Amino acid sequence: MKATPLRCATFLGIASLAISLSVAAPSHAASLPAPLSELGTDPALVGEWSAPFDIGGIAIHATLTHNGDVLFFQYVEGQAGVDHTSYAATWNYRTGATAQAPFPYQRDVFCAGNNVLPDGRVYIAGGHDHTTGKKQDAVGVAETDTYDPTTRTWSPGPLLSQKRWYPTNIGLPNGRTLTFGGQAQAGAASNAVDEYNPDTNTMTQLASTATKPVGLYPRMHVMPNGKVLKTGPQRMSAYFNPATSSWSNVASMLYGSRGRGNSVLLPGADRVLVVGGQSSGSATPTGTAEIIDTSVAAPKWRYTGSLNYPRLLANTVNLPDGQVLIVGGGAQFKYVSPVKIPELYNPATETWTALAPQQASRMYHSTALLLPDGRVLSAGQDDGPLATYGEIFSPPYLFKGPRPTISDAPSTIGYGQQLTIASPNATDIASVTLIKAGSVTHQIDTDQRSVPLSFTATDGALTAQAPPNANVAPPGYYMLFIVDNNGVPSIAPWTHVG
Repeated sequence: MKATPLRCATFLGIASLAISLSVAAPSHAASLPAPLSELGTDPALVGEWSAPFDIGGIAIHATLTHNGDVLFFQYVEGQAGVDHTSYAATWNYRTGATAQAPFPYQRDVFCAGNNVLPDGRVYIAGGHDHTTGKKQDAVGVAETDTYDPTTRTWSPGPLLSQKRWYPTNIGLPNGRTLTFGGQAQAGAASNAVDEYNPDTNTMTQLASTATKPVGLYPRMHVMPNGKVLKTGPQRMSAYFNPATSSWSNVASMLYGSRGRGNSVLLPGADRVLVVGGQSSGSATPTGTAEIIDTSVAAPKWRYTGSLNYPRLLANTVNLPDGQVLIVGGGAQFKYVSPVKIPELYNPATETWTALAPQQASRMYHSTALLLPDGRVLSAGQDDGPLATYGEIFSPPYLFKGPRPTISDAPSTIGYGQQLTIASPNATDIASVTLIKAGSVTHQIDTDQRSVPLSFTATDGALTAQAPPNANVAPPGYYMLFIVDNNGVPSIAPWTHVG
């Protein structure tokens, strides 16, 4: 049965965010997308979109799995109070085939946290209480689940210490997952931190020193120092130290709070880019962006280049050439004035380039994921005629010449080891990069990270140096890309790191 879109309530509550602005931000008023004729049509400059295609459901949550399937799910499909289980399905990037992946028990995983465990299973924490009689309200649950992409089966997990709606999951270097934030219901924040151990299938509430109000869907990243950096939406960024279950403030964002904005690790994983969003629920979205470098002794936020098209509710995607794609979003929550023009951020020049526009609006409840062939899936937004449709973006690098190929690569990589990558294009390769697959919802993707590898080239082979430890590359499945001197990436094989 095909899922249908539904308009839903506003729950982010960002009007309560602190917005003290002591530093003037670069001015950027929201603007409407320019017509394609103003951008040009050369795909080598602006990329190219596929026609929309029906995937049968709304990809409000989406995860790329190591067998080539994208697992996606939404709220309950049928009548609230009668249907108690989310619609879940897969779309295969190679074949385009879709298939339902139904729960064998009642479970509403809408507005849960999601990430991928080291063994490739998808872990779900919290979600929506299906007994309320509503498809969407801000009432959480304590249930957890895992999805095995190999067997296509769901299994219930241990209960969280608190009910959670809008929590954030983040995988640690030790293979465990922490769950932060969310709420049990309006006015009842979930401030404790839970740790899931997939080896023993057990849940532990961390010490009271870990307890802290972090809000709904906090932006979190594992950094090379082993700490977890919270980068929004509130203005003050902070470290959480898993070794001591303690917090310490780091630095305040210059713009202020960035409700409904984006936070993404830049290549190398020691810098974070935040972009877009708004300082309050009624504010005009900003086009400003900031970077923090955690490799220095006293990290501080600084401004970088601003978007051409300010936006909120967008998605950011690490690309194999080291650039960052921002796709979707719009000028006003939830579906007003969509920005259909994606932009490409170049960390070397710190500039954004506008690209070819897509057909669909991708704002609230939209998702975007990098695929192993270097293309990007854009889907979701539970409103409009294309809610159950996906679109594929082919970035400009796919139109700049023939692709390099990998004829052989290791299926597993240990930390600090050397790895040999066989390629007939070895002497023409400019970079070798591991990219951890994304697991995204509500602008949150704690899994994706780009880890460049040093390498040497000989005729027919590359010898690369694996990541030094799990802080740099937490254990799990990664896509292995090589990129040639023209900036064209290979199709990536999967390799397990750690």
